[in-house]
Amino acid sequence: MKLFILQILNKTEMDNDLNNLREKRTKNYSVMRSLMDYTMGILYLAAAAFLFFAEKLGFEMENFDKTFRYIFGALCAIYGSWRIYRGFKKDYF
Repeated sequence: MKLFILQILNKTEMDNDLNNLREKRTKNYSVMRSLMDYTMGILYLAAAAFLFFAEKLGFEMENFDKTFRYIFGALCAIYGSWRIYRGFKKDYF
């Protein structure tokens, strides 16, 4: 009987350790993923700013139409903003 009780207690301790390990992995994954979302969001916003202000910065972009640059820059800005929002929200699961 004592052996059975010890086995049950040992199993609950192992389950608690396993749950703690899963929570730690989930938290680490969320932190890593949100950091990646912040970084990628900033890069997309920087690309959008470059496309919007390329001429003012002294870059000649003769190969790209001005309308195309503004549309693609707006898409980059929207996607970059969404990535930053997703990193802030941290709703991955």
